[in-house]
Amino acid sequence: MYSQPPSPSNEPDAERAPQGGGLRRVAVRMPLVEPRLTYVLLAAIVLIFLYFMSLPAEGQNEFLSRWAKVNVLIREGEPYRLFTSMFLHLNLMHIVFNGYALFIIGRDVESLFGHVRFALIYFLGGLSGSLASFVFTDAPSVGASGAIFAIFGAEMVYFYQNRRLHGEMGRRHLNQLIFLMLLNLGLGFFSTATSGFRLDNAGHIGGLVGGIVLAWFIGPQFEVAPDPSAEAGLRVIDQNHPRQWASVSLVYAAALAAMTIYAVAI
Repeated sequence: MYSQPPSPSNEPDAERAPQGGGLRRVAVRMPLVEPRLTYVLLAAIVLIFLYFMSLPAEGQNEFLSRWAKVNVLIREGEPYRLFTSMFLHLNLMHIVFNGYALFIIGRDVESLFGHVRFALIYFLGGLSGSLASFVFTDAPSVGASGAIFAIFGAEMVYFYQNRRLHGEMGRRHLNQLIFLMLLNLGLGFFSTATSGFRLDNAGHIGGLVGGIVLAWFIGPQFEVAPDPSAEAGLRVIDQNHPRQWASVSLVYAAALAAMTIYAVAI
């Protein structure tokens, strides 16, 4: 996940019937937020990586053995590794690719979903990726890729569910996202099969599925509504109310916790 199509316009067109009949297009401002959490997460993974690189080789090995996803240690009572492994990266290429993807995709998703829903998708989707890696991959694993695939999936769901609002531009953007998703998954399988550099494809797919499922139920479902106080006489409102998406998030988190306990126990 190392490339991204251009961000959509913050002012999608909406059709309105003026006096005298007919339709005209007007620009309606989206209710966006500043993507502050994206920058916090980016700073966290960069600072942890810099600390990791400052350690001698023996210290780096000890650091990874303490916090990485290691299946046998998770089964022995250290399930926190499913979370901490999301903040670790092995080398400069690893951190640059994941950091760039988080910077590009994270800002878009957080701006559209808001801070809380972005955090839910990032962390619950990331943990879904870690759990999939635990179940299907015996090798130790680190990296934010599962969480990044989760927000990537969330952006695809957003543009599908809000395709009427964004029109043709939104459909093109969705097609680009689907192409990039397939490209990155394909590159992951190709790299694992043909080189010594192993990517955690199970973690990527688990994160992607988690992000898609979460975004389908908790993502914003925007509608254009009349608002005489607005410049264009219209405003964009979210039909997915906080009580609804908060309940779904709790159910998903509980199900994920139950699956984790079961997977670790068997």
